[in-house]
Formats: sequence, structure tokens, C-alpha cells
Amino acid sequence: MSGPFHARKLLRELVRLGRRISPLLILTHDNPDPDALAAAWALAFLAHGVAKVRCRIVYGGAIGRRENRIMAERLNIPARPLRQGELDAAEHVALVDTQPPFRNNRFPPRRRPLLIIDHHARHPDTTAELAIIDESAGATATILAEALQLSGLRVPRRLATAVVYGIGSETQNLGREAGLRDLVAYRAFWPRANVKSLWRMSYPRRQAGYFADLARAIRGAFVCHGVVGTHLGTVDIPEHVAQIADFLMTYERAHWSIVTGRCQGRLLVSLRTDDPGAAAGSLLKRLLWSGNRGGGHAMIAGGAIAVGALAAESKWREAEDRLLTAFLESQELKGAALTQPFWNGPAR
Repeated sequence: MSGPFHARKLLRELVRLGRRISPLLILTHDNPDPDALAAAWALAFLAHGVAKVRCRIVYGGAIGRRENRIMAERLNIPARPLRQGELDAAEHVALVDTQPPFRNNRFPPRRRPLLIIDHHARHPDTTAELAIIDESAGATATILAEALQLSGLRVPRRLATAVVYGIGSETQNLGREAGLRDLVAYRAFWPRANVKSLWRMSYPRRQAGYFADLARAIRGAFVCHGVVGTHLGTVDIPEHVAQIADFLMTYERAHWSIVTGRCQGRLLVSLRTDDPGAAAGSLLKRLLWSGNRGGGHAMIAGGAIAVGALAAESKWREAEDRLLTAFLESQELKGAALTQPFWNGPAR
């Protein structure tokens, strides 16, 4: 099985390398989600526990989504924003829940990391001293959870809570792209987790900005033969794009959701589907034109299109329309009418 094989391989390499790789800088993707935070923390704990390696966990961007901030603060996760020049100065770097060619991390493209641990599809240009890339895992935290179990280390309650929340968040409580390995890891750490903390992270009190974005999403939503979507316009928190894509998938007639948002000169896009065989990640890669990157899994995908912070409104609308048209064509819905299911008024 890939799970135990990768877990044993990781443990073996950490023991072999030992303090030679200390300090180890652990880098997540930008604006890290619960899976990335849990996996990075688990790797740091594991490296120190089995090989006495000192670790620092860093990320680009910010922890913007309310649930993720509560997770980081309540569990006191030892992760902090990346400092200028820190990557250049670090001799040993591990990437977690991302890969160097992906455009969602700050790792220099021409450099080779020591270690990569990820559950996304392997990019053709990805290289590392040790790359543990396992698409059969529903979450990167699952891969690290298996290694923690094999290590025999006593996992603290806060870390166990992070692992459970990371796996649950990434797989929507084991209901999306989760397999037996994710279930086994989730159940193994659940008895050690803090249930009250899990509840507070899952059902946070939200700021007004979230409801403003949600209101815009519903007001501008459109439906076209099982596709539901919306263009949010400018968003202050990038994670709201993915969050609203998940929310729209709860519409009773939805088989796909597509959501865009404008942020820092880029048009962010999230795709969701209820079809396990849809290959949403591969589809989004095909939809984004040259110079832009996207990816994901079978049922979820995300990406960005560079438009420009000073771009005119017409350029933003052109990018939104071009992307939506390409997506509808991929679903054989070229020229199909868009209707507004939630709001009285003409669809844009």
C-alpha cells in the first residue's frame, strides 16, 4: 500500500539525514488552509521527534479565512509569515501541500528543495531530493498522520486536533475525495483531539465582510443546466472564492459550481463538482490560457489569471466572460442561457 510505504520511507530518510538538515524550513502554499497547516506541523513534530531536527514553519500571504485563523490561534500552531530573504538564507527547505512549479508558493522556481510532501498530482517539472507525492491520499495531513502513527511518538492533543481538522476540512468531513486511508487516519487521531476546539473551528463567528461577499454571490448567481456560478468582483479575503464555491454546491440542482473573485491584480477561480470522475483539476488547467496556472483534484480545483492591479473594468469583465464561456463550452453548453435562481433581476 502507498500509505505505509511512504510513511516508512519518510521516517527512514529523516533518521538517515538527522541533524545534518537542521534547521529545516517548512514552507506551505500561500494563504495556508487547515490541511497545509496540520501537515506542516506534523512534519516539524516528526522531524524533531525522530531526528532532533529543528524546524520553522512559514507561509506566504496570510491566513485569511476565519476558520483557519481560529485553528492557528486556538491550537497555537507554530507557523508564521515568511520574512524577506528567509528562503534564500535557508539551506534545507521542505514544501508541504504544494510543489515548486505551482504558482501558489514563494519557493524560487530554479531551486531544488530537500523534501516535498503533497497529495496533488505531480507536476512534470517537480524535482526534490525526496518527493513523497501521493494522489491516493485525500489530504496531505493523511500522509503525515500515517508517518506519525508508525513513528510511535506520543502526539500532543493540539497536534492531534489539527490533524483531524485538516483531514476533515480537506475532504469535507470524509465526504469528498476521501478513501479508506483518510478514514483510518481520522479515526486514529479523533480520540486524542479536542472536540470543543473542533466545534469552534468548524462553526466560527464571522465578520461582516464574509456576509457582504456571500450577499454579492447570491445576488449575482446564475444557473445553466446544472452549473451554478457567480462573479464576486473584488474580494479582500481570497479564501472566500473557494468557500462560496463550496456553498453554491449545496444548491439542489447543482452538479458544478464556478466562482471568480478579483484580488491583487489576479482573477481567482474555484471549481467544484459532485462527479468523482470529472477531473476538475485537469479541466481548469486546460481552461486557463498561457501564463496562468490552475490545478486541483477530481472534484475541486482552483487557479488564477493575471489581469493587473490597474486594469480597466472592461479587462476584468473580459477575463470573467472568457473563462465562463470556455467552461460552459467544456460542458457542451455553448450559447446556453443563464438564469438567476435566487434573485429577481436580469442575469449579467
